[in-house]
Amino acid sequence: MLVFLLPILFFSIFAGIFGNVGNSQISGMTVLVVDESKSDRSQELIAALKKSGAGIQISLKHGEPAEPWTTEEARAQVAAGRFPAMIVIPSEFSVNLFGPVQGSPVSVVADPSNPIAATMIPGLLQQAAMTGLRAEMVNSGIQTFAAVGGPLTERQKAAMQGLDRVMESTASNSSASNMPLPVVVENIRSERGGEARPMMAYYVAGIGVMFLLFSTTGAAGSLLEDQEAGILDRVLSTPLGMSRLLIGNWLWISILGMASMTVLFLFATLAFGLGPWTWPRVIATFLMTLMTASAAAGFGMLLASLCRTRAQLSGISTIVILVMSALGGSMVPRFIMPEAVQNIGFITFNAWAVEGYLDVFWYSARDIEMAALLRSMWLPLVVLFGMTMLFMALARMFSRRWETT
Repeated sequence: MLVFLLPILFFSIFAGIFGNVGNSQISGMTVLVVDESKSDRSQELIAALKKSGAGIQISLKHGEPAEPWTTEEARAQVAAGRFPAMIVIPSEFSVNLFGPVQGSPVSVVADPSNPIAATMIPGLLQQAAMTGLRAEMVNSGIQTFAAVGGPLTERQKAAMQGLDRVMESTASNSSASNMPLPVVVENIRSERGGEARPMMAYYVAGIGVMFLLFSTTGAAGSLLEDQEAGILDRVLSTPLGMSRLLIGNWLWISILGMASMTVLFLFATLAFGLGPWTWPRVIATFLMTLMTASAAAGFGMLLASLCRTRAQLSGISTIVILVMSALGGSMVPRFIMPEAVQNIGFITFNAWAVEGYLDVFWYSARDIEMAALLRSMWLPLVVLFGMTMLFMALARMFSRRWETT
């Protein structure tokens, strides 16, 4: 399995994630659009944005019955990490390739945890302006030319009629320096006092969870060593029993996992500035680490109860943990994965553990209250608790073979 199956699995996962990188499309990214203008021009801009071919989805309404997004509602969704970015089209805006523009710029509010959105969406807006509002740009260019060089002659007016076709043929080749549509990009984290270095926070959670699985599974292998040495038979002949033996090992491995994650967070804080740390964040991190380490210890106990030897546990755990880590976001951020791969990742332990830590470090404001922070991270905590119970129940079921033999 290590020699033949694991390479095929890893190739399939990463091919599914990065297989469409060359075609400049991103799947699985939904961007909220707030249309404050509600004009024909804004509708043309939105229509051109939908036809951009970049693979992003545009969300204009929500709820039942569907209501248009407001700026406050959309901003709250981006701040909570449910969507990577939002676009606000102001009530008064204009485009002009040759001169100054009138009105307010279009605002792009992005979550820095997804750096692709903050860099890609402004470019898509320029493309949409070049295609959807082409006629307005042509007219504004003619007006600017007439204001500088004087009224146009009849021959010049006839020549300018072909400018629309020229703009259409060159729109896709416009340089980044030409900004017909003013766009302002805002970092949603800067106003909330969140993690200033989001990718570092992401990987301290992702890598920490992956190696937590390796360490807890390795520690759970002590049961197999006791079995091979004959110690397990003598222990089971005492009143201790298999249930209390499993619980005792699970408690010790959970404490070990919490200690390893604590050391990792301390090192990341001292060496790389992880934080900022507030009391709500400290308590929330403790709860997440408790649930994560407990579930990881239960997972290790389950694998140990399934395997016959320590060597078998080592091989099977390597395959399972690496595949779970690749799908769950420990190796590659989930926001760049296709939507189908993201949905598959939610069946893994890693995805829920990483999402819970992100609720602490990314999606919480510096001055957030404890109650609000717990409301934002209750689902990962509940899922990890459920996984712990499931893993331990299965481990107890499969460990009956040691009692019967």
